[in-house]
Amino acid sequence: MLVPHLRRLLGTVALPLIAASCTSSLELDRFRVAEASSVDTAIAVSFFDVRFGARGMTSHLGEYLEVRIVDKQNRVQAKAIYNDVTGPDFSMYLGRIVPKANPPYRIDFWADHNNTSRYDGIQGGINDKDHAWRRVLADPLPEDMRLVQGRYQLDFVHDTAFVDMGTDLLGNPISGEDTLLPFTMKITDGAAYVGKNTEVRVVDKTSTRLVAFHRQGRMKESYTAKVTGVLDEETLYEVSVYVDLNDNGKHDAGDPSWKLDLASDNVGLVAELNLAAAPKAPIETGEP
Repeated sequence: MLVPHLRRLLGTVALPLIAASCTSSLELDRFRVAEASSVDTAIAVSFFDVRFGARGMTSHLGEYLEVRIVDKQNRVQAKAIYNDVTGPDFSMYLGRIVPKANPPYRIDFWADHNNTSRYDGIQGGINDKDHAWRRVLADPLPEDMRLVQGRYQLDFVHDTAFVDMGTDLLGNPISGEDTLLPFTMKITDGAAYVGKNTEVRVVDKTSTRLVAFHRQGRMKESYTAKVTGVLDEETLYEVSVYVDLNDNGKHDAGDPSWKLDLASDNVGLVAELNLAAAPKAPIETGEP
């Protein structure tokens, strides 16, 4: 069961030994037209941020949206979930979620448009299937993506140019089975925050990489934040939670927040957070 953990650690610990080859594989010519500060930051980071922005998502209001960071071996390295989408235009800030080592990675994202609570592919009528898209993080970047100072910025405008996430970059079928373990946190006693956006972030304490993100679009008095297939076994994680009190889509000093250090085991990580009883703590989301 330790194999997935070792695989992820190898991708991080070995970074200094392969820095030269990674630098060349990034095709840094595109940075030469940017400001010098952008070049320096992009070269220095171990993980890239992603600002995932979407517009025109009216047809997906109230639905489940999932964003996956997938490596070139078609393994899911991280997931971000937006449950119960509340508006057609939104963004999610995913700090330190894409490894710099061993590129290229891709962003696969989908909306559960047929409400089956699973990915069903893109075959069928427009309302009888899921909607899915893909962006490859390699030169040349897609037209709606930029890399600025260590941050990928996606400005996605809803379209129907769907891509089946059940295929690789060559169109070959791939398994959708989880190879890593789930994160599950029950959020309780949230009566004071009903209707507010609530975000949960799970960061590997050793690598400092974001591996799981969960946004609940409308806070309920109690609910369960679950992200499957993202955790290693016997690993320490920092879990941070905040409620967006002023509805501006990001964490501010006045937003209530909590932070816990929790360890996974052979079934993943299962925890509970009582918002009324747990002590509040400052957090960082990575957003500049």
